[in-house]
Amino acid sequence: MGRSGIVRFLHTAAGILSYPQDPRSFAQLFGALSSAHYTRGRITRIHRETPDTVTAFFTAGDGWIPHRAGQWARIGVEVDGKRIWRPYSLSAPEQGDPSITVRAQGTVSEHFVHRAAPGDVLYLERPEGQFILPEMPTALLFMVAGSGITPVMSMLRTLMPRRPDHDVVLVYVSRNRQSCIFHDEILELADQFPGLRPVFWFTEERGRLDASDAATVSALCPDHPQRSTYACGPDSFVTAVENLGDGSGTAPVVERFNVTRAPTDGQRGEIRLERSDLTVEVGESETILEAAEHAEHPLPHGCRMGICHSCLIPLTDGAVTNIRTGELHREPGPVQTCVTRPAPYAVFDA
Repeated sequence: MGRSGIVRFLHTAAGILSYPQDPRSFAQLFGALSSAHYTRGRITRIHRETPDTVTAFFTAGDGWIPHRAGQWARIGVEVDGKRIWRPYSLSAPEQGDPSITVRAQGTVSEHFVHRAAPGDVLYLERPEGQFILPEMPTALLFMVAGSGITPVMSMLRTLMPRRPDHDVVLVYVSRNRQSCIFHDEILELADQFPGLRPVFWFTEERGRLDASDAATVSALCPDHPQRSTYACGPDSFVTAVENLGDGSGTAPVVERFNVTRAPTDGQRGEIRLERSDLTVEVGESETILEAAEHAEHPLPHGCRMGICHSCLIPLTDGAVTNIRTGELHREPGPVQTCVTRPAPYAVFDA
């Protein structure tokens, strides 16, 4: 067998053996961290940030593209014999070893927090996302809640060493000091770089922060209308920051970590995937994407929040509703399965 034949054999073997075999066994057999379809990585260190949050540092194989601060990547991990993909913001600075910071709140995140260990293999797609800083940033206001600090921490770790005097205000909402991710490191950055002013808001002590109220935000950052604002966190928090910016002329740059779902009529639905010859029942609180996954027929997806449009599949008949707005869509064409559900029946060319 010639060299080209060996290469083809190895690529074929990789596709056969990588799933659902144990990733550690596969890595030991082949030793490579690259694939034609994605890049493999290996966890090098796990650092606990809070009782329910860890940072996983990893190396990446050929094909990985260094991220820009604020971007995210789809990352796959083997859980109970199944490879599951989820999007995670990268928390490392642009020039550092890549890392993700994960709070336990679902199947994959709980795996990272409670079971992941150095040596575990990850499956990596290239970083993407537009929640990034401009080349020459002006005075900045970061408004974050909960794990929304993750991409912003990548920005702070990248920006402040380059421009120590850059004018940055960080308003960080968390339940309490114990659940505040990166709390001590943020204070250390503020001591080291005079341009950074952190403002912590602990809801157990002060109640909920109304991020849409100009007077409240002005008390924390008096010149907020003159700053470029970045907001990240739960949908309700980010929407409040967007409402704060209404009428100011400059919309904030935002990234949501979840989707607030509009009330449903309590009815179940059904989808038909024609090319797969599959009919799937959709629960009253499920999206099309979630229902397909529960039926063990995963569909393409990326962010799972209606941002990246990686989940588009063509609607050919029936109708869908948007889970955020309740808007009804009947026209044939591409549909985002991560933020829609059938109304009550929909057919797709998938």
